[in-house]
Amino acid sequence: MDILKKLWIYIRRYKFMFYGGFLFIVLNVLTSMIPGYLNRRVIDDVIRDNKTELLLGFLLSYMLAAVLRSIFILIQRYLIEGLSQNLLRDLKQSVYDHLQKMSFNFFNQNRTGELMSRMTGDMEAIRVLFAEGMIQFTRAIFYLIFVGIVLIREDVQLTLISLAVSPLIAFFAYRLSTRIRPIFSKIRDQYSDLNSTVQENISGIRIVKAFHQQCYEMEKFDEENNEYFIRNYKAAKTWSKYFPIIEFLGGVSTVLLLYFGGRLVISKEITLGVWMQFNSYLWMIIMPMRMIGHLVNMFNRAVASGERIFKVLETEAEITNNEKAVTLDRVKGEVEFRRVSLKYDDQYILKEIDFQAKAGSTVAIMGATGSGKTSLINLIARYYDTTKGEIYLDGINIKDFDLKCLRKQISVVMQDVFLFSETIKSNIAYGSPEATLEQIKKAADIADASKFIEEMDDKYETVIGERGMGLSGGQKQRVSLARAILERSPILILDDATSAVDMETEHKIQQALESMEHKSTIFIIAHRISSVRNADQILILKDGQIIERGRHEDLIKKKGEYFKMFKEQYKELLEDKHFKEKLVVS
Repeated sequence: MDILKKLWIYIRRYKFMFYGGFLFIVLNVLTSMIPGYLNRRVIDDVIRDNKTELLLGFLLSYMLAAVLRSIFILIQRYLIEGLSQNLLRDLKQSVYDHLQKMSFNFFNQNRTGELMSRMTGDMEAIRVLFAEGMIQFTRAIFYLIFVGIVLIREDVQLTLISLAVSPLIAFFAYRLSTRIRPIFSKIRDQYSDLNSTVQENISGIRIVKAFHQQCYEMEKFDEENNEYFIRNYKAAKTWSKYFPIIEFLGGVSTVLLLYFGGRLVISKEITLGVWMQFNSYLWMIIMPMRMIGHLVNMFNRAVASGERIFKVLETEAEITNNEKAVTLDRVKGEVEFRRVSLKYDDQYILKEIDFQAKAGSTVAIMGATGSGKTSLINLIARYYDTTKGEIYLDGINIKDFDLKCLRKQISVVMQDVFLFSETIKSNIAYGSPEATLEQIKKAADIADASKFIEEMDDKYETVIGERGMGLSGGQKQRVSLARAILERSPILILDDATSAVDMETEHKIQQALESMEHKSTIFIIAHRISSVRNADQILILKDGQIIERGRHEDLIKKKGEYFKMFKEQYKELLEDKHFKEKLVVS
């Protein structure tokens, strides 16, 4: 009931379809009862009493009832299907919109395949409940009411005898419900795991083939697929245990009616027509009872799916706006970290980070893998929130900024380059859809991407594959860089953005960035000394702490961690006597 209450929030938007569908299901039930009544009249009045003049009227009534019922079914289907499809659309939109608000941490904790299964299999289970379950359940209820009233009025004793086993049917249906619900919940969970396995394999198929792990992946999928089979098979075994009992009890009702009803006809306590009406009406009650198992199955699938869907919807976003969020058109770009620490679970990733980046300056961040470089720059746009300390942008705490406004001030080239299956033009203009082709070309020039783009057959209209397939690593990085440059944001973050290009291309990009009309505050994460040597400030991280800071020349003189990196990267040059002498002089 809790899930149904939550779904009602969406259903009530379409009250006309809901109540209209409900009304026409009831009308369908009423018209389906007319043939049973007409059969009785034909047997008792026309055949037994030889009133043949009534036959034509009965036949026309039969035809009219059939036509009306067909119309009611048509309208009922149209309204109920419309309701279920609108519900599906709105629920999907709610989940999708909610996912857009979630922080990076949420996606770290939830696999893509699991979230995809919420949007596919779980949604379909909800739709089926309302498209099919609502019709079957409503018909069952009103058959019980209307048919029960008619039968009791005809013969109370025979009605009670015929329905004597109904409580047993209800009991076993309830038992089936309680047994099968947790199984369906596990099936939905396993379906998510199966989805995740397939999604990860397809996304990483090139790595799989490169390392000859096809057999391993097939075995892994076989395990997940077999587990899915086992859980479904367990549900089928539970179903097969109870459903035959329910079917048998439905058959017992027919036997009781045949035996006791037949005796009443022989003793002339009721007419044959009444018995025939009893028989046809009894099936209108028995059939819904026999469908209880199917309804229970459908309902429990939907409840298990609904719980998973609303678990996503009820997960609150970790990062939200303050009540009085600050909105600015454009900031200068001065960034200051004050005693900033960041903790994931129980482990500190960053500790007591203090530094200031003046507007228009370039700050380089270096350090070994896992030292906290990417975590540090992720804090600037509030992809994560600090555990301790504050970050200020133009003297305003970033937590006081409107999130959309804050992130509009920042352009990011992420370490893991992602391009969409669109044209190169669309990918570059992703953050600035209103940009002209000239502006797109200019951004591509700065990123040194225009040359290879112009060499393509369709140039900027070239459609690239999923995640940028068809482009080299360096080309993807340059398209991603052009996308960030085009936004002309006050802050530009480059997370290892030129690692896949050669040093000559990297030098061209650096010169182009320095000569841009609008000067951004640039944060560079890099491993190459050549990428950071011209930075206004270089921060060296180790175990989440800044252990060195300064300009290239100052850090070389300190002979510390930065100098070790320098020696490692320029080992061959340092062995050259002329270069050594030049370095000493400088």
